[in-house]
Amino acid sequence: MEKVELAALYERYSYLVHRRCLALLRRPADADDALQETFWRASKYGKPTNPDATLGWLYSICSNCCFDLSRKHHRETAEDPSTLASIETRGSETGTRTDGDARAVIGAILHRFDEKTRQIGVLHHVDGFTQEEIAERTGYSRKTVGKKLASFDETFVAWWKKATSS
Repeated sequence: MEKVELAALYERYSYLVHRRCLALLRRPADADDALQETFWRASKYGKPTNPDATLGWLYSICSNCCFDLSRKHHRETAEDPSTLASIETRGSETGTRTDGDARAVIGAILHRFDEKTRQIGVLHHVDGFTQEEIAERTGYSRKTVGKKLASFDETFVAWWKKATSS
């Protein structure tokens, strides 16, 4: 990919990609690193095969960068309710604090899962896709999506109860 093309891609999509990085990592410095890594990888991969799906392509690269960074750090994020309450609401349709807190808990538990479960959990809880849409996008069976999402949700509910019971 040419530098001019990459610069245009960055100018158009960096804000959205950075918001996704923040939603997944919850730390601005880590989100900044993941943003830069996302566009570095995009430059190495070349242009997306479907120009109409450029943002989705960048989101896939971004998610992988965030997962890699989380795995590299091998750290657990804060589960203190005051920390969760201070996190801004991101990407919420309702704009309630609960949505931001839920996203924070999702970010905190992502490192506990295999790649397939992380991908399904993010597509459902962060991007808002239905199980059928996830199965279609990923190529996993609807049954696999349901099982992986149930596992993800079980851990999410346990952390949510722990984070909000104070």
